[in-house]
Amino acid sequence: MFRKCVVVILLIVTIISIFPTSAGGSIADLRYKQQQIENQIKEIRKKADDLKGEKKSIETEIQILDSELRALTLETEKQEVQKQELNMRIAESEQKIVELTDEIDKNNELLEERLRAMYMNGTGGYLEIILNAENLIDALTRMDMIQLIVKSDVELLKTINEQKTEVEELKAAQEIRRHELTAVINDLNAKQDEVLIASRSKENYMLSLQSNIEEIIRQEAAMEEQSKQIEKDILAAQRAVEYAGGELMWPLPGHYKITSDFGGRSHPITGVWHNHGGTDIAAPNGTDILSSNDGVVIFAGFHWSYGNYIIVDHGGGIATLYAHCSRLLAGEGQPVSKGEAIAKIGSTGESTGNHLHYEVRVNGVRKNPMEYLKPRN
Repeated sequence: MFRKCVVVILLIVTIISIFPTSAGGSIADLRYKQQQIENQIKEIRKKADDLKGEKKSIETEIQILDSELRALTLETEKQEVQKQELNMRIAESEQKIVELTDEIDKNNELLEERLRAMYMNGTGGYLEIILNAENLIDALTRMDMIQLIVKSDVELLKTINEQKTEVEELKAAQEIRRHELTAVINDLNAKQDEVLIASRSKENYMLSLQSNIEEIIRQEAAMEEQSKQIEKDILAAQRAVEYAGGELMWPLPGHYKITSDFGGRSHPITGVWHNHGGTDIAAPNGTDILSSNDGVVIFAGFHWSYGNYIIVDHGGGIATLYAHCSRLLAGEGQPVSKGEAIAKIGSTGESTGNHLHYEVRVNGVRKNPMEYLKPRN
């Protein structure tokens, strides 16, 4: 796309170099150069609109990426909080394992001391305890107590070992979860980096688009100035020719229905209020359009707004324009006579129906045609 922008800009520069600011030659030549410039202005406006559309699309993509980046950041923060909480629980488990290990060690020491004492005393220790009994029942009770003490010590050690095993298993599961969380966080961070890189790339591209748009607008302004200069040259050339004389003839004898007067109006297509620079006269498609006076055709061609149109220079700075024609019957540089058919009624360009858009220009300024036309019969 950047290459396309460069091509457009080079094209504009080439056009400007082809049509120098100080244009010479006949009025027809000047009109031709002006029309070429206007056509190119229309083309680069379209290019500028395309670039603006692409820029808007890129802006939307950047907004989507920014939204995705915010979501990834929030999810990363959430996972980090979970990891911190898990680290605390792992620390608690480690502390619990230490405590249980200490308790096991202490109970082991007590049990070992008791067993060691019994071993060193031999069976005499048991016998002494039993013989000191008052009776057989007391002796049996004392034997049961000894067995219970030993059994209790063993059960206690077993319970503590089981608790330790459970805590160690819990810690192992927590470690696995921590590794999983770490992997998830690393993946989220990687995605954030990818989105950030993509966003910055699109931002840079958007800046290049904006730069190209500004350059095209600058070149467009230069071409418009060139077109205005050519218009001044045309006016100077027109003023150098004497006016043919007499009143201007009605261009559509027999058809006098005016559908839009000269002056301010709401545009029939866009609805925008603007200055209507001519008079619109309704007539059937194909009706002959007559030249309002003797003169020379200084332009015959197409414009996106006028459609097919023709301009006749009558000398003395006076010219008439006939637009929205279905067909042109005279060419540039061709002399025409008053009342001669120069075109056919149509609806080309920005038009809502068959009609003639008729203009009278005096030294390039559009005037109300009704002030110059011969009264209708």
